[in-house]
Amino acid sequence: MIDKEVYLVVDVGGTFLKSAVMNINGSVLDGSDYTIPSYSNASESEVLASLKTCINEGLSFAVESGCRMKGIGFSIPGPFDYRNGISLMKHKFHGLYQLNLKELIRSMPGVGIDMLVCFIHDANAVLIGEQWFGNAQNYNNSAVVTLGTGIGFAHSQNKIIQCNSLGSPSVSIYSTPCRNGILEDYVSQRGILKIYNDLNPENVCNDLTVQEIGKYADEGDTTSLRTFLIMGEILARSLSHILQERMIECLLLGGQISKSYHLFEQSLKEGLNDVESLQQISPVKNIEHAAFYGILASINLCKDI
Repeated sequence: MIDKEVYLVVDVGGTFLKSAVMNINGSVLDGSDYTIPSYSNASESEVLASLKTCINEGLSFAVESGCRMKGIGFSIPGPFDYRNGISLMKHKFHGLYQLNLKELIRSMPGVGIDMLVCFIHDANAVLIGEQWFGNAQNYNNSAVVTLGTGIGFAHSQNKIIQCNSLGSPSVSIYSTPCRNGILEDYVSQRGILKIYNDLNPENVCNDLTVQEIGKYADEGDTTSLRTFLIMGEILARSLSHILQERMIECLLLGGQISKSYHLFEQSLKEGLNDVESLQQISPVKNIEHAAFYGILASINLCKDI
């Protein structure tokens, strides 16, 4: 087989690590998709074992396909020193706190000290990918909200992703005061479960999943439908002034919960009706692979130190 250059992209989530091998044009090589639990609340050794397994799967695929691995990129939540590859997280992935992942990965067999290894915030990755291949291509000022185990936010001005000195989004919304807590308490996996149980106090169920609540809503269950409507209202209230101030034209929803967008679309759009700059509100083009494109687009922009 003809030797060709490829890249390993890894989306580090609170529940799973998802990876793929891609060529420079943004195509995922058939059969290269790989998913493994991330063990974000486990010990350092358990998290690293999962991470190394994911990397080795990608390296092995490249070798077996006659390809040459040119770089490895990761989308990962913050706080994180993205330039130096050092995790600063304590709320999850606490086992990786202050660990230099760039050095560790380069020390792995099959990687090496000369391999390009870079890191990008997961929400930034989604937005970069959408500006390249997705639903934000035709807009200058765009924003994305990622909904999953937590909530992330990223935005661009004139197509330039706005970051702080460490590489995280310049605007953070997860800790925005909301009701009796913060926004992430109400707009995330645990947030949806909280709203649902608050609406149903006589029959609290801690074993439900967001996917199940979405299924019940699609079947017409009033409590489930109300849950998503309330979530949309809360999210809109928290975003309205941010989007207005930054003249955001396109708002996208990513993460697994965005698969239920049709259940909170109405309340979200009604709550953002006064944001005059908004021209589009929709899910990302590719929920499963949205971050992959942003990682790939960023790999060659990473500067080794």
